[in-house]
Amino acid sequence: MTWIAALGEPLIELNALTRGPLRYVQYFEKHVAGSEANFCIAAVMFGARCSLVARVGDDEFGRNVVEYLRGRGVDVSHIKFDNAPTGVFFVQRHYPVPGRSVMFYYRRGSAGSRLSPVDVDEALIKAVDAVHSTGITLAISDSAREAVHKAFEIAKRTTFDTNIRPALWRNLEEARVAVLDVLRRGVEVLITDPDDTEVVLGVREPEEAYRRYRELGVEVLLYKMGARGAYVFRGDEKYFKPAYSVPVEDPTGAGDAMAGVFTAMYLSGAELEKALAYAVASSALVVTVRGDNEAIPDVKDAEALLRAL
Repeated sequence: MTWIAALGEPLIELNALTRGPLRYVQYFEKHVAGSEANFCIAAVMFGARCSLVARVGDDEFGRNVVEYLRGRGVDVSHIKFDNAPTGVFFVQRHYPVPGRSVMFYYRRGSAGSRLSPVDVDEALIKAVDAVHSTGITLAISDSAREAVHKAFEIAKRTTFDTNIRPALWRNLEEARVAVLDVLRRGVEVLITDPDDTEVVLGVREPEEAYRRYRELGVEVLLYKMGARGAYVFRGDEKYFKPAYSVPVEDPTGAGDAMAGVFTAMYLSGAELEKALAYAVASSALVVTVRGDNEAIPDVKDAEALLRAL
């Protein structure tokens, strides 16, 4: 079984039950979310073991996070309880752009932002097959960024999702420098998209993006194209899988599902084209419901979608 460790902040998501601006929303639905938490759930659904290295508040939301992730099969033994609060974010759906969601974060000073190098168990990092993190973890605090650096320096293999959230950075130049710093430390699998790549490299076109990332040492590039689908590149190999036309309830978490499924399959030795197909199918199911990870399929359900569409 492939074993992955992921570093990041699990959060409580409050998703609007109705569409439109939050100022008029009266009811919210609670979910457990966070990019690396979603990634771990997706990886577990596709046969991997995933250990989440994180901090949550010693509060009801923190206990909710730990119990939920344990119930989804994620290894929570490396999540610490902290006296700072568990981070929260709100999701505004289908406004101002129909089919898209906007996130409002309340996580400054959260327990998750207090992740630091002391939380990185060297024995764990040396034992796992790969370590994963994202640009979100780089953004939430200097200590969290240092934790990622420490883990990546020890890890056998690394995977990274740029996941640039402008609201979490002072400016995009800071984001660019931080992401490039991680890439230069060595990343085997990079998950990104045209918007993030424009920030990091100043380009958007998939082939040019891979050429430039490859110069930085990236071996495999999963290039998410949103409603168009996704590419994967490795050496001279290139595959594209178009997105499925499905009803969109909330797109939040789709990219994390794609990353987790693809990474779990890739690390287990699956062919790139097959891993891409299952990853795109999984991300399609995620957007059909509220919540970031509830509709991540297992292999059997992903195959059912692939046969049906």
